[in-house]
Amino acid sequence: MPPPPQQSPPPRLLAGGDHHPPPTSASSPEQPFITAHLLLPSPSPSPADLSSPHLPHALAFAFLTQPSPLPRRLLVALHAAAGRFPAFYQAFASALLSLPFPHLLPHPRARLLLAASELSRAAAPGFAPLLASFLRRLPFPGDARLLEIFAEHATFLADEEPQLLASAVFAFLRLLARNRLAPVPNSSECKDCEECKSAKCLQECREKLVSFCVSILQDHFQVCALIGRDLVRCLHELALVPEFQPLWRDLVVGRVGDVCRMSTPGWCMAVAITVEMETQLLFMMNNVKWGDQKRYQLWFARKHLMVPGGEERIPDIVRFICCGYHPTNEVIQSGVIARWAVIGWLLTGCSKGYVVANAKLALFYDWLFFEEGRSSVMNIEPAMLLMVNSVPQYTDITNMLLEFLFLLIDNYDLTRKDAIARCVRSAFRVLVKKRVVPSLEPLTCCEKLSPLLRQKLVAFLSSSNPGAAEDSCGKPTDVSKETEFKRRVCAQTRP
Repeated sequence: MPPPPQQSPPPRLLAGGDHHPPPTSASSPEQPFITAHLLLPSPSPSPADLSSPHLPHALAFAFLTQPSPLPRRLLVALHAAAGRFPAFYQAFASALLSLPFPHLLPHPRARLLLAASELSRAAAPGFAPLLASFLRRLPFPGDARLLEIFAEHATFLADEEPQLLASAVFAFLRLLARNRLAPVPNSSECKDCEECKSAKCLQECREKLVSFCVSILQDHFQVCALIGRDLVRCLHELALVPEFQPLWRDLVVGRVGDVCRMSTPGWCMAVAITVEMETQLLFMMNNVKWGDQKRYQLWFARKHLMVPGGEERIPDIVRFICCGYHPTNEVIQSGVIARWAVIGWLLTGCSKGYVVANAKLALFYDWLFFEEGRSSVMNIEPAMLLMVNSVPQYTDITNMLLEFLFLLIDNYDLTRKDAIARCVRSAFRVLVKKRVVPSLEPLTCCEKLSPLLRQKLVAFLSSSNPGAAEDSCGKPTDVSKETEFKRRVCAQTRP
């Protein structure tokens, strides 16, 4: 008798490689899908199959692997199962979320967007986290379909999922801002790499991105205001884009003050960086001890910064560190690398002047609108500690940051210059009051710093109240104290 024909292996979902486990391995993200597919191979489940715990993964596998066009019976099966078991939509979306998006093959990736569109059309539970996960992958080949999903369901999202719609606007605005000045990769050697494909995709859908952002800002500004003051920061970066100029003039200018008083929530800042970036940053700031950070920083830089468009992400990373991650006292006292040190490393690693400027603005942005009792001191802490701790060995960093802070006070918003100055004075005062630093002596008394900047800081702190500088410093800034401080602190750098 001839041997029975061998069954072909199930189609793959993820790109394989030497460092990836085989799909049938228990450690592989594909394993639950392969197992469910073998148990329920039919893309049209029977009524008995609707109660199977494997059905969410089996149906998700069929969604991702069936050839185009997608068979209608899969949509019927999806909604039939959800009609019988209300929790099925959530289980189906969770199965899709469990797949590592960067490793998906092109066909499953396109089908994943189609599944997200179908869940959105049905307003199914679980569709919001799925769409939010896509936002953190921008740009990627096929993201024009994601833009279409948000545009198609914008009114529904504004009413039912305003946070998701605000996240989408912020993600697309940051994508436009990062790529407005970034050169598009054009090397023949890398034309087929993922970064070049993403850049080409972005160029192709740029007009749609701009149109979507402008229309949502015009029609649902209250939803967009959930972004907080970083909405204004984004629009400032895009002020020279012709499509945004009428919007800025007619809609935003009159509301800047109210929006800037709203701190940007952590969930919004997380949208601007990828999941991998967040995971690795949190690992560094929670587990890596002082002195061991260099190899982890190099690992992070090679993965995320030394790629086309990588440096343009640094301002968003700085904003995430300031607003999206506030360590506990236990973590702060555990000897791990501090937030201010990570930001200092990012600033000194920038090779592009406009990225450095945007990163410094990201660092000081909350200072410009700080209100005691309303704003979080943790948002302004990294800048202060970076300036103070850089004095002994990296005085140029402190000088650079102080100079930039005064430039912001004088030039960021001329119509609100006095209000911004009051907010910055309040920030200095609260940082001393909350014992983030014991005093401002390192900034006002050390001769290694620029004399002009020291004099300007003392004059600035005392301009509204003759005793303000002394109160903020903790001690009068006379010559004897300056000499004493020089011996005690500045001499640390002497050979």
